[in-house]
Amino acid sequence: MKTKQLLLSILALALLAVMPAVAQADPVTLTLPSSVNVTAGGSITVIGTITNGGAPDFNISSWSINLGNPLFTFDDSAFSLSPLVLGPGASFGPTSFFDVFADISLAPGSYSGTFTVFDDIRQVNVTQTFAVNVTPAGVPEPVSIVLLASAPSPSPVFRKPIVLLVSAIRPVAVFMMPVVLL
Repeated sequence: MKTKQLLLSILALALLAVMPAVAQADPVTLTLPSSVNVTAGGSITVIGTITNGGAPDFNISSWSINLGNPLFTFDDSAFSLSPLVLGPGASFGPTSFFDVFADISLAPGSYSGTFTVFDDIRQVNVTQTFAVNVTPAGVPEPVSIVLLASAPSPSPVFRKPIVLLVSAIRPVAVFMMPVVLL
């Protein structure tokens, strides 16, 4: 009987020791799309929301973006418009948080990224992971290739000179460019 009471007392004490940690859980949530799609050589705007679900205030001190490849770059100037403090129940978004730029030489595939917002005053942060799916850069359509091929050539073989008489002393040559109609 004494062993049972001792075990119950230890269990109750352990539960009381853990409860303050549960009560301290940060109610701040960061919401981003789970994945974004970008073409190699292009860019995509990532839209998100940060919400403080309860007390205390969340102080937006700084943030960081980590992308899975050095051929990615980003512009996070849009997030600098966020409020410095999110009070209880306050949110920022949905709005543009940052832009991701994919280098033209980036191989197609799925890359992992993270966005973290720091509260340096309370020494807490909130992080959201997302995927950046890169698709290959487009290939020109056949019609575009025909148009490029029919552009004026610098070679004099394709030019036909027409001599105009501007004055009785000096003739002037004018070159006609071939035109291809489709």
